[in-house]
Amino acid sequence: MKRKKFKFFVILILSTMFVTACSSKKELKDGVFEGYYKDESATVKVVITIKDKKIVDCVREERDNKNNKIKDENYGKDDADFNYKQAQKAVKNSEGYAKKLVEVQDIDKVDSVSGATISYKRFKSAVKDALNK
Repeated sequence: MKRKKFKFFVILILSTMFVTACSSKKELKDGVFEGYYKDESATVKVVITIKDKKIVDCVREERDNKNNKIKDENYGKDDADFNYKQAQKAVKNSEGYAKKLVEVQDIDKVDSVSGATISYKRFKSAVKDALNK
């Protein structure tokens, strides 16, 4: 009798896990979607293209709110109080986030990169904003 109950509970738990895992991923709608994240120091915009219910393109743009300039190879050059090398490390390390999203198809499977953790959190929020539209 105990063995039958044990099997029943194991099957019940595994079934619940399977149903939860299968239903947790939201089905994507085809189209082009913009998402944003803004805090006191930066604004991130993403443009995500979905075709055949898959992410086929993602473009990421991060702007410095202090001077409204895109964070690129010149980011931090003009600011004497800013650590240019650290700023450039963050810019370089965050460049792969959009490409990785297209590759793995799930923002929760995109890993943050050392030196660009804040950019990752901003990117993730902007992606979620876009995909919720």
